[in-house]
Amino acid sequence: MREGEGEVTKVLKRVAQTMGHGKFDEALRDLMHLSEKYPDAGEIRPQIAEVLLRRGQSCALRGRPKEARADFERSLRWTHKPAALVGLARSLMIEGKLDEADKLLNEALEVDDSYGPTHEAMGLLLLAWQENAQAARAFEQALGLEHRSSDLYRGVWEAYMRLEKTDRAHELILEGVDRYPENDVLQAMAGDSFVFARGESAEARPYWEKAVALNPKNFGAQFNLAAEAAGREDRPAALERLQQ
Repeated sequence: MREGEGEVTKVLKRVAQTMGHGKFDEALRDLMHLSEKYPDAGEIRPQIAEVLLRRGQSCALRGRPKEARADFERSLRWTHKPAALVGLARSLMIEGKLDEADKLLNEALEVDDSYGPTHEAMGLLLLAWQENAQAARAFEQALGLEHRSSDLYRGVWEAYMRLEKTDRAHELILEGVDRYPENDVLQAMAGDSFVFARGESAEARPYWEKAVALNPKNFGAQFNLAAEAAGREDRPAALERLQQ
C-alpha cells in the first residue's frame, strides 16, 4: 500500500457522506486539504470536481446562477465532464449569453454525445432561438437516452405546440405531469394543453386547480380559472380567482 493510501480512502469515504448531506463546503475543505497533502493521489481530483459540480447544481436550483457559474468553471479545471459543461452553459443561457452556451454544449457533445442533459439543454437553447423543429429533435434525443426532467417536458411541449404537432405535445405534457405531479408549472401547462391541443376546457380545470393548490402564485393558472369560471357564467368564482 502506497504511503497515505489508507488516509486518502478514509477521507474520500467521509467526503461522500458529507456531500450526501449537502455539506459541500465542508467536503471541499477536506478534499483541498487532502490534495495539498497528497498531490499525486489521482482519485482526489475527480472528487473535487464532483463536489464543485454538485454545489453548483444546488446553487442553480436555488436561483443563484452567478454562484453556480463560478462552481461549474472551477469544476472544469479539475476534470472535463459533460455535466459541468452543461451546467455552465445553462447558467450562461440565464444571463442571455446564448452563443457562449452553444459552444459549451457542442463541446459537451464531443466529449460524450450519450449524455441526455446535454440534448435537453441544446433543445432549450434552440427553443430560445425559435429553431423549433431542431429543438424538438434535441428533446426527443434526450428522451431516447432515457433522460427526463420537468424542464424537458416544458420545453418539448412548447416546441411541438409551436410546430402545431398538438398530439405529440399533449402526450408528452401528460407524461410529464405523471412523472412530476408536484410541479405546478407542468400542471398548469397540462391544463393549457387540454384547451389549445384538445379544445376541452372542462378537462383543463382540474390541472389548473392542482397548479394553484401547489403554488398560489401561479398567476397564469389563476387567471385561466377565472376565465373558465366566467365562461360558465359563474361570476362570483371568476371574481374570487381574480382577487386571489
